[in-house]
Amino acid sequence: MTEFSYAASHKNNSAGGPFYLYVKSPQGKRRPFRKADAVVHLEESPPPSLVLHNNFQHLWPLTAEKQEQVQAFLVLALGVWAADKLVLRGQRPDAWTRKIVLDIPLPTAWAGLARDWSLLLHFLTGDDWSLKPRETGDGLKFAGTWPHRWQPPAVSFLSGGVDSLAGAIDLLEEGHRLILVSHYDYGQLAATQQALAAGLLGQYGPERLHHLAVRVQFEGPELTLRSRSLLYLALGLAAASAFPGRLPLFIPENGWISLNPPLTLNRLGAYSTRTTHPYFLDGLLACWRQAGISQELTNPYQNLTKGEMLAQCRNRSLLKKLVPLSVSCARPVAGRWQKEAVGACGYCYPCLVRRAALHRLGWDRGQDYRVDVLTGSEFLRHRVKGRNLRALGLALKTWQETPRDILARLWFPGSPREIFRQAAAAKRLLAAGYAELAQWLEDQGGMEIAAFLGKGD
Repeated sequence: MTEFSYAASHKNNSAGGPFYLYVKSPQGKRRPFRKADAVVHLEESPPPSLVLHNNFQHLWPLTAEKQEQVQAFLVLALGVWAADKLVLRGQRPDAWTRKIVLDIPLPTAWAGLARDWSLLLHFLTGDDWSLKPRETGDGLKFAGTWPHRWQPPAVSFLSGGVDSLAGAIDLLEEGHRLILVSHYDYGQLAATQQALAAGLLGQYGPERLHHLAVRVQFEGPELTLRSRSLLYLALGLAAASAFPGRLPLFIPENGWISLNPPLTLNRLGAYSTRTTHPYFLDGLLACWRQAGISQELTNPYQNLTKGEMLAQCRNRSLLKKLVPLSVSCARPVAGRWQKEAVGACGYCYPCLVRRAALHRLGWDRGQDYRVDVLTGSEFLRHRVKGRNLRALGLALKTWQETPRDILARLWFPGSPREIFRQAAAAKRLLAAGYAELAQWLEDQGGMEIAAFLGKGD
C-alpha cells in the first residue's frame, strides 16, 4: 500500500464509500490497516509519508494527572483536521457531506465515547464520522520551558482576526495576565499573529502576556476547513493543562458567527465554523467531562454582534490602531492563484461581516481588501465573488419578511426552558446583526445593491 493516492482514494470517496484515514502515533509499531485510503504520521517521516508537521516541542509538559486525556483530545483534533483537509467535498454526491472513518490512537476509556464524538463532529463539519479508537503508542513530546516568573491565570486565543484581538484587549484591560495561543500553517498567517502580539506586548508588556505560536502544517486539497478551530481548542487546552489548577479558556468570538444563521434557507450545513456555537460547546464540555477533562470554556461575546463587540472594546484607541494588522478572511491566500498579494479577499462571508462591523465604528475601508464588492455592479453579478453578497441580500429580505423561517433553523441545547431563553436572546442578536449588515449595505452600496435589497426608487 502506498501512503496515499489521491486518484485511488477519491475514486472510492466520490462513489459514495467512506474515506478511511489511519492516524499513526509516534513510534507506533502496529501496521496500518491495509485498506486505508491514507496514513497520516504525527511525527516526521521520510517521503512519501503524509506528515502533520509541527513544533510541539515548544509546548510545555503537561501535569501528570492531565497528560493522557489532554493529549488524546489533541490527537483527535489533529486527525479530524487532517481528514478535513484531505477529503474533497466537491466529489461527494451532494458536493458537501463526506463519509470519513478515523482510525486513531486513543486511551481505552475513550472507546465508549466514540459515538458521542462522532455526533459532535457531524454537527461541527457537516460530515458523517466514524471513529475507530485503538491502543495508543508513545505520546507527543512537549519540551518547552515557561520563561516567566509569573504564573498565568487564563488562556485565550490570537487567531489573527479582529475578534480574538478585541477579546485579548478586553481581558488585558480587566487586569488579567494571559497566555495567547496562536495556530499557524503558513508564513503570512504567522506574520499577522506576530504583528498583533507585538502590538499587545508594546501596550501591556511581557509581565502581562505570553504569546505561544504553534505550527501545525498539513498539505491537503480541501479548503473549507470547518474543523480548524477544534484544533485551536486542543492547543489552548494543552497550554492551560501545563499548569496546576483549572485555567479557564476564553474563546472570543462574536455571537453572530457563533450562532451561524443560514444565509439562505437551503444552506443549513456548517456554512461557517460552529466551534463556538452553544450546541457544540455544550456537547464538547459533556464529552470532556466524560473523558475526565475539567477545563472550562467561556465565550464572553455569545450575545453580541461583531459590531457590538468591537464598539464595547475597553481600549478602542488600541483596537483602532491594530485592526489594520488583523485579517478576518476565509480565503486569505486565494490571491496566490491570481498572482495577487496575500490578504483579505473582500468577498467571503467573514469579510462581509467584518466590513459591516467596522462600518458601525466608521472604520470600514474598501481599499483594505483585494476586492471591494461595493464599488461596482459587476461584483453583485459575479458567479464567485458575488455569491455571498447575493446570499446576504436574500437573508436580509427573508429576515424582514418572515424572520421565523430563519429562527426555526437554529439549534439550541438544554431543557425546554433553557431553549426558550436562548431563542429569545438569539432573536435580539439576529435583529441587531441583520440591522448592522443592512446599514452597511445601504450606506456604502450603490444603486444596484439598493435595488437588489428592494430599496430602490
